[in-house]
Amino acid sequence: MPFPAYERGVTRHPLDAVPAGLRLTERSVAVPPEARDAVAAVVSSWEFKRRAGFDVPAEDPAADVEGILTKRMLGVRFAEPVRVVWAGQNGFGYETRPGHPLYGEESFVLDEDGLFTARSLSCPANLFWRLASPALRVLQLSVSRTYIRIVESEIAAAV
Repeated sequence: MPFPAYERGVTRHPLDAVPAGLRLTERSVAVPPEARDAVAAVVSSWEFKRRAGFDVPAEDPAADVEGILTKRMLGVRFAEPVRVVWAGQNGFGYETRPGHPLYGEESFVLDEDGLFTARSLSCPANLFWRLASPALRVLQLSVSRTYIRIVESEIAAAV
């Protein structure tokens, strides 16, 4: 079964349309000027995913660098192979690789207006994950809420 096509790096900016076969998950929060440096420092590093409960690569995100994110849930360790598609001072984005439960891309961006957005464009990577997609969707939404809580925590510490 072929995966839906999308342009690499598409989650870096708001989407005009969601490619057929993929699901968009997007959460945003306004970041006041006095907290932007602190938020940018966190969301442009793997520290952001570490705070969300993942084991992360040791090196900073850099374009075209592959790594494995891991998370333990219900006593099971899930490995999530990824490749960074872009990285900068205000965030980064990665695409999933074979072996990841999802096919697609995720990004974390603090834009020039101070809006932080966690954006994911994905679908289950295989039949097993398609059958488990209701549970996978609940987990995905839970993690996206965690991203917002991390940013809100940085904002509270900075103001």
